[in-house]
Amino acid sequence: MTYINAIKKILSFPRTAGRPTLERMRLLCEYLGNPQKKLKFVHIAGTNGKGSATAMLDSVLRASGYKTGRFVSPYVLDFRERMTVDGEMITHAELCEHTAVVLEAIKHMRRDIEAARNGEEVSVYIPKVLLDGTYSDIPVQFEVVTAIGFLYFLERGCDAVLLECGLGGRYDATNVIDAPMVSMIMSIGLDHTELLGDTPEKIAEEKCGIIKSGTTEVITYPQSPSVMSVISRACMETGSRLTMPARSDISLISASLGGLHFMYKGKEYKTKFAAIYQLMNCATVLEAAEALSRIGMNLNYDAIYRGIWGTFFPARFEVLGVSPTVIVDGAHNAHGISALCDSIETVSSALSGRVTFALGMLCDKEPETALAPFVSMINKGFLNLRSIITLTPDSPRAMKADELADLLRKMTGGKVDIQSVDVTGKARSAEFCSLLCDLDKNDAVISFGSLYLASEMRNILINYLENRI
Repeated sequence: MTYINAIKKILSFPRTAGRPTLERMRLLCEYLGNPQKKLKFVHIAGTNGKGSATAMLDSVLRASGYKTGRFVSPYVLDFRERMTVDGEMITHAELCEHTAVVLEAIKHMRRDIEAARNGEEVSVYIPKVLLDGTYSDIPVQFEVVTAIGFLYFLERGCDAVLLECGLGGRYDATNVIDAPMVSMIMSIGLDHTELLGDTPEKIAEEKCGIIKSGTTEVITYPQSPSVMSVISRACMETGSRLTMPARSDISLISASLGGLHFMYKGKEYKTKFAAIYQLMNCATVLEAAEALSRIGMNLNYDAIYRGIWGTFFPARFEVLGVSPTVIVDGAHNAHGISALCDSIETVSSALSGRVTFALGMLCDKEPETALAPFVSMINKGFLNLRSIITLTPDSPRAMKADELADLLRKMTGGKVDIQSVDVTGKARSAEFCSLLCDLDKNDAVISFGSLYLASEMRNILINYLENRI
């Protein structure tokens, strides 16, 4: 099997399967020998901040001498970003090898399900809900990828795996693991409401599905009182210790496009992340590191400092250049875009020239609601706005560039120069870059709205900077 064929095989499975269940994933893991039961995990859920927290904690554990696996979703630049060991992506050969094993297990599983339906005896217990068709017996893409990840991390002998939920928590494929060392709940907001619920409290209920009996440590990002009530109740029911960083323990020393310098609980830290919203993500990770120390891991201050400073994660207020300033961010919902706008305001003194925004969104992200904080920031007038350029992300759920442009014209009252780039591929890169032809070294370009778009825009903007005369 080639790498390209492996990816095609994975993507040939359905994205969703109707009603959520863990029974199918549990059964698949049974056919694989339950690799997840032989690993130790930090399980991470939340609406925003999961990826940053996972990257930081991964860096901290590696700086402390632990072999660390990291499982994230979605990827930005390369599919193999979804699973790394000690910061290195799974190789093409390893992905092919583990994909083949998972595909064979799926074939065996489905043959047994069909045999059991015909009254034949099989060696593995098959849940009735899979036999009677209540739930599909065909794994979805994320289940396949998660199973590949379990095999990979086990083969590589990871001391700890940082396991990021794909969607929700309770029925997320990653939640087939036993009680993790630490459960983390990052910032909770409204996203995927059609699947998780239409209020932060309902979404929190789903995210808290990762809090299990046997998990002694739960770390949460500071949440609203009503969401904290949901998390606290889950911890009381499972007998888990709940820890939350206090905003009063954080003191910002300086913020610039080069990163943040801050104090937490009297100790000094630096991060290359420039976004102000990363301060609380850092504090949450520091609490997670302390929790891991309480259960026996050797994490000292020097290693934690080096880990936080050494963290890199693309498309999270990533500064690609400073002359002109070019920033790419994956913010795609109201909560994330609001945090992005706060970060822009914090570093606005470094944005002395004209600012161009490049954005594209998915239709199911409630674009008008999500963009409200952005329009509010524009209306404050502290930026010298040059223009807004809309694009169509590479996704079947994408909002068309011209439709997004029309929405923004309506939201801004027609007072802003808005242009749309409707072409794709090389033509899109050429047309987009032509719109930046008059940029001065003091100007800035900021791209956001979708992680799907971030991947493409990151490459386009890097090429723009490299070819700029």
